[in-house]
Amino acid sequence: MTFRYDLRLLNSRKSLLAFLGVDEIAFEKVLSFDPVSAQMSIGIEDDIHFLEAPLFLRHKIPKKNRARGYRIVWEPTAFKSEYKALARRLSNFLSHRLNGFPHSRTFGYIGGRNIRENARDHCGHRHLISFDLENFFPSISAARITKLLISTEIDPGIADLLSRFMTINGSLPLGLPTSPTLANAICLPMDIELQLLAQQHLATFSRYADDINFSSDTSLPPLEKFATLVKSNGFEIAKSKTRISKLGQAHYVTGLSISDLAHPHVPRHKKRRLRQELYYAQKYGLEDHLVRRGINDHQLIQHEINRLDGLVKFIAYHEPQLSAKLKTNWADILQESGRRPSFSPKNQARPPFCIYVDEAEYVRPDGTRLLAMGMAVSQHQDRVVQAAKDVLEETISDQWAAGNKPAIVKRGLHFADAHPDLRLAYIRRMRSLPFEGYVVMARLDSTASYEGTYIRLLNAIIRRRLMAAESQAALLVFEKNDKVSQVTIRQAVMQSYESLRKSNNRRPVGCYIDFVSKPDLGMSVPDFLLGILGRFLRSGPGKMEDQFDRDRKLFESLRDKYRLILDADSWVEYSRRREISPW
Repeated sequence: MTFRYDLRLLNSRKSLLAFLGVDEIAFEKVLSFDPVSAQMSIGIEDDIHFLEAPLFLRHKIPKKNRARGYRIVWEPTAFKSEYKALARRLSNFLSHRLNGFPHSRTFGYIGGRNIRENARDHCGHRHLISFDLENFFPSISAARITKLLISTEIDPGIADLLSRFMTINGSLPLGLPTSPTLANAICLPMDIELQLLAQQHLATFSRYADDINFSSDTSLPPLEKFATLVKSNGFEIAKSKTRISKLGQAHYVTGLSISDLAHPHVPRHKKRRLRQELYYAQKYGLEDHLVRRGINDHQLIQHEINRLDGLVKFIAYHEPQLSAKLKTNWADILQESGRRPSFSPKNQARPPFCIYVDEAEYVRPDGTRLLAMGMAVSQHQDRVVQAAKDVLEETISDQWAAGNKPAIVKRGLHFADAHPDLRLAYIRRMRSLPFEGYVVMARLDSTASYEGTYIRLLNAIIRRRLMAAESQAALLVFEKNDKVSQVTIRQAVMQSYESLRKSNNRRPVGCYIDFVSKPDLGMSVPDFLLGILGRFLRSGPGKMEDQFDRDRKLFESLRDKYRLILDADSWVEYSRRREISPW
């Protein structure tokens, strides 16, 4: 059963900050963010020069039709994880507080729904009207968001602070993870009215973000009726992007042809162009083909390879009958050329990443043993270590603190040794610490297979972590383990790093490895991530209700810190969108 977040319980600024996982200073900076003056600044600290980026980066993305100018996208630089966590929790809350949310005919930004689902029910219909909403995100003001949140019985003061935290310059920004959820919630009354209008005309309605489509085999309502309905809900139709078509003409919904009654298709011109490119790439060789097209620069060649790879995957997904042939042809071309899709490093000037790696063993209810590897990734390891130090010192100096103090003095802040009070105190600090957690696990058949399983887990996750740690350097800190050779660990890490370097893929400038023993306080985060997840997984049937409730809530309080939980046996990935459940 999915955990329910209840934002109605937030009754103070302090409780809101704890819920968001940000401190007072950072929160106030977001509220006072000025997009006009936002720019990189140079500072000096202890004679060291450093660059300070604004809280949000402003990107100008050219629209498909260049004559229409640019789309402004805001990228959070400091609180990306916090915004993603808030987006998931907000969606969870609204789904229980707004009747019919998300609307069944809304397909944009909702897990399990996509452009193919959006187009499918329009297939084969004789008439189609498609129109876009003008300035969709920016037209949603902070005041409208506040009103929406208050309607769900969130405290008005909290609603105001939340709306200011999730908007920029008083309106909903494109790019923040929370914006799609809020936009879909704001549009819910309009979606209900549009669906009712469709039912009255025996038509099919769907909305994908700002793209609204109506199709039918009979006549459709006049455009003026749509305009009036949309305007009454606080939006305007973009007249220049309104399209009316009949079967036999260019009949497209979210970029897919709906002329076929059976299912949507990728437009013929895209498939024809890809077949042509693959033909010449196979005939002349991939690089020679690109050179014949006038593409000589190494970076541009890589860009074209990435583009072709994306197009192959796009068409293969939407055209299942072509999938096997396309993927086989493309794989042969790549193998022959010795090239592969990759993305050149761009952010190697960022501060170093520190990746703490720990391991633990789990036992399933049926007796199956698992080896789990936990990683905590941070660019602020000084804050991570200091938080563990503070909690530990407070406990040791507290004469009335329960627990085995000699054990925590000897081994540090270790989950297995920590009293429940100490665990809770540290978990509360972890919620606002700047780190991301990753766990990968697999069946452990015997003691003899321990090292092999450990390296398999490391190989399953290290490449992606090195790509994500694109910076000046990445320091990987492993807990010493007498069951695994340090040489073997170094070889596995450096093989992945060298592979990325040789293909000029995203990676840190340098990769460094260290081994430590407890009580190294940097290990507290992955240790607790593994301990909390293990207790949660074992909190299934048979547990006492209060113990189940406690284990589950401790995990839920940190769920958004677990960016990925990977089952390396089945290759099932659990994340915010695909939640893991107790055994």
